[in-house]
Amino acid sequence: MVGNLKVTKLVGQNEIDAFVASLPAEKKADVKDVIMALHENGLIEIEQV
Repeated sequence: MVGNLKVTKLVGQNEIDAFVASLPAEKKADVKDVIMALHENGLIEIEQV
């Protein structure tokens, strides 16, 4: 859970870590941007709770 969002991983943690590491610094400055990038690239699913 992140705030009022339920986040479900669709890939392994290693793939998520590698993707986040490849993001430019400005995309990693805000957790919301990281979560949205992961979601837009099909690595996680987000549900509002």
